[in-house]
Amino acid sequence: MLKTALRPRSILALIVSLGLAVGFVLLSQWQLESSEQARTVADPAKDVAAPLAEVAQAGTPVTGTQADQLVTVTGEYRDGSTVMVPGRLQDGTEGYWAVSALTVPGSAGRWPDAGGELTVAVARGWTADPAAVPEEPEGRIGVVGRYLPAEGPVPGQELPDGQVGTVSPAQLTNLWDAPLYSGFVAAFAENPASAPFQLRDDGTLARDPALMSPRLSELEIDQQPTDESVNLLNLFYAVEWVFFAGFALYIWWRFVRDEWLREQRPEEYFYFEGEYYFDAASGRYYYYDPEAGEYYWFDDQPGARTHDRTQDRTGAHHD
Repeated sequence: MLKTALRPRSILALIVSLGLAVGFVLLSQWQLESSEQARTVADPAKDVAAPLAEVAQAGTPVTGTQADQLVTVTGEYRDGSTVMVPGRLQDGTEGYWAVSALTVPGSAGRWPDAGGELTVAVARGWTADPAAVPEEPEGRIGVVGRYLPAEGPVPGQELPDGQVGTVSPAQLTNLWDAPLYSGFVAAFAENPASAPFQLRDDGTLARDPALMSPRLSELEIDQQPTDESVNLLNLFYAVEWVFFAGFALYIWWRFVRDEWLREQRPEEYFYFEGEYYFDAASGRYYYYDPEAGEYYWFDDQPGARTHDRTQDRTGAHHD
């Protein structure tokens, strides 16, 4: 069979099959890349902290570029400003966010229309107990958190005193009577301003960040939205193209195999509507072509070695 595979025609068929297989593999790779590109994944740059003043522009809506950015901000929590936001899940448990007003000193010039220093709403943490309203840390505090777009207010929702339906700066600015940033900060870490922010050397959040209110749990908020799933349709096409590549090589193998078998057992691969005969002396099959008026061996081409076939058929016997 190796001899058959090394024939020029077989080698040419192999080159064609390999070309098709390579093309199919490239198509499979393209489908895999397409499945990756279809995902909405996190931006690593947004996990490197930047000062809030550099990320957010006061008085303007939060853009897609700004949203989900890890930020640092230093300020003072307003005493008694904490409100609870119900319906917040954490580790499968429904609870509350504690949201407080953080006044940012030296921010008056960032939004002249504000008429004073700016305030940013900070979701300081999560708790399962709505009655355990944590007091705001005193003094100047450094906060590390994710800057998020405002949530829309929920009209007509009746809640107990000290609770709001969503983190909506448009609603909180009236509640706190202070000019607010359009977004809010979901805090991951708090510490006195005299200490450095809880960050690694590369600007990402520290391994074990801590809040200053022990009764609050750190919020678990990733970049939104993040979709780590793979497009199954593209994945199916990728597998399909690999199958086609294997099938192209299989076709070449069948071509060589059939050529070899045709030489070993030509009578099984010869389609002839008539009688054929077996020559016991040579162990070969032959047939008579009435149009040419000649006898031919099954493993010979018509017209080749006519003289030899004429001599051989004298010893032929009908099977």
